[in-house]
Amino acid sequence: MKLLIPIICAIFAGELLIGYISYKMMSDVITKVGTDDGLRSARSLSDFINSVVSNAHLDLSAIAAAPSFQGLLLEGKYSEDVETYMRKLVERQPLYSGLFALNTQGLVMAFASNASAGPGSLKGRDLSGEAYFKASLKGEYFISPVEVSKRTGRIVSLVSIPVRDWDEDSIIGVVAAAIRVEEINSRHITPVTTLEGYGYAMVVNEDGIIVGHRDENKMWEAIPEELKRHLAAIGEKEAAFEAVIDGTPSMIFAVPSQYTSLLPIVVCPIDDFYALTRYLARLNMILAGSTILLLTVVIWVTVRGITKALSTTISYASAVSHGKLDTPLLVQRRDEVGMLAQSLRDMVGTLKSMIVVAEEKTNEAEAAAEAVISSIVYASKIQRSLLPKESVFQEAFSDYSIMWNPRDIVGGDIYWAKTFDNGTVLCVCDCTGHGTSGALLTMLIASSLETSVEEHHCQDTAEIIWQLEKTLLHVLSVDAGPFGMNGSGGIRDGCDLAVLFIAKDGSVTLSASHTHVFVCDGAEVQVVRGQNIYIGEGRLKSKDDIKIVNIPAKDGNKFYIASDGLFDQPGGAAKNPYGYKEFQQIILKNHGEKQSVISDKIWAAFEKYRGAEPRVDDFELITFKP
Repeated sequence: MKLLIPIICAIFAGELLIGYISYKMMSDVITKVGTDDGLRSARSLSDFINSVVSNAHLDLSAIAAAPSFQGLLLEGKYSEDVETYMRKLVERQPLYSGLFALNTQGLVMAFASNASAGPGSLKGRDLSGEAYFKASLKGEYFISPVEVSKRTGRIVSLVSIPVRDWDEDSIIGVVAAAIRVEEINSRHITPVTTLEGYGYAMVVNEDGIIVGHRDENKMWEAIPEELKRHLAAIGEKEAAFEAVIDGTPSMIFAVPSQYTSLLPIVVCPIDDFYALTRYLARLNMILAGSTILLLTVVIWVTVRGITKALSTTISYASAVSHGKLDTPLLVQRRDEVGMLAQSLRDMVGTLKSMIVVAEEKTNEAEAAAEAVISSIVYASKIQRSLLPKESVFQEAFSDYSIMWNPRDIVGGDIYWAKTFDNGTVLCVCDCTGHGTSGALLTMLIASSLETSVEEHHCQDTAEIIWQLEKTLLHVLSVDAGPFGMNGSGGIRDGCDLAVLFIAKDGSVTLSASHTHVFVCDGAEVQVVRGQNIYIGEGRLKSKDDIKIVNIPAKDGNKFYIASDGLFDQPGGAAKNPYGYKEFQQIILKNHGEKQSVISDKIWAAFEKYRGAEPRVDDFELITFKP
């Protein structure tokens, strides 16, 4: 099911995306086609008006050029041919309400009218006060705004041109035509078939007054202000935009007329304009839904079998992961899932065989490990037996504390002490490494100290270190070349240590290699730093290379020697080494306490600083008061 749901969701999302893209593309195409149709319809109406005006201009120009007409205006000679020609033009073009010619005084010299233009004749009438006469008499081609004819009461637009005597280069009169706008309205402002009959056309003048409309009751009404602003903004360009007409949101297509101030526009209600787009959206949703449903069923049937087999296989794998290797896997298929099931069965068979072998090896390893651990534990007992007895420290010091905590079962740190009549020799040693390797070196160190100190009653700290150096070089077969360590740096098995002789009067002499001795008198902490030498390396040439430090007896002196397992331990937020600062603060602040109390506080601070960090080395801390 977890596999099936994402697949179905992906198909669903993909189908929706494809459906939306196809709908969007087709919707854009349909919208563009509708817009082009609307503009084409408005352009057709504009072209018609332009053609009427253009034809009127041509007709008037033909009349003005006729010799008989020129004679009528120049000499006042009436000719039947002039009015006959004008009547033929009127009959040919039903949009003409009338054609008439005026002389330079504004008197109508010839007149022809449409039979439906109303009774009466303009012949002989004085029209010198009309705007078209005045304009054309000045040589202008004139087109009047749409107006109501005073004679017929019809809505007309007057077109006039001057009549010229080209021989004299003078204007001899005016010829004019009254174009019936209402005829345009009745013949051409009809439902716009290119918009599937949903659109309609109308004509407005420059003042935003409707002068052409399919509904005559709308004539001379003003269009809404919003529409007027839109139309004013388009200037002389054609445009398509949305506006509200008669309370109905509509698409408006406007194409200005070239020769007149009339503006033909086509109106189509928004609901009708986008009807096909909405139908397409519904159809697209039905098709997408059907496709998704069909694919879902097919995928459900196909994936269901796969997921069932996978579920059985997963349950089998889960049982195997919990150790139930005898669980049967009842999946028999010839596809990849069947191959997976067979691979799992083969894997479990191989695993059973490997487990049998592993169990045998494990039993052998456990036996070997048990023997090794037993040996190491026994070695720990031996190593502890090499440490001085408590009685040695009780006899030598007024107060003392010993902390010896190997990181492993055995360790590489060791301390050794020997008491003489005049004092005590104390050695605190940190051998190379830790664990078993370090423990082996501690035994060698302890043996060497027994030989050099106890047998020869040696109390010279430099001599003790020098004898230990020679013993290690001999036993470890170190060839002390010019640079030590076999002369090539190949071996570095040895130790850092501090050797102290504590006299009965409380004075102390000491020699140290890479091991610091801290002396606190309660007022300050003195640090006796160990030399930069490494015992067992082969660099020492004689006893004289080893320094001896004398510390006079002083009431209150307390001594502290620790291995680097304390100072090098990382911890804290920055994982830096523990260092010396806090250690010195503790021994100075708690100087008046017993040594065991001070040592416990040092250990507690060490553990707190270490936190969750594992110990990196053995921990050794010897403190005493002479």
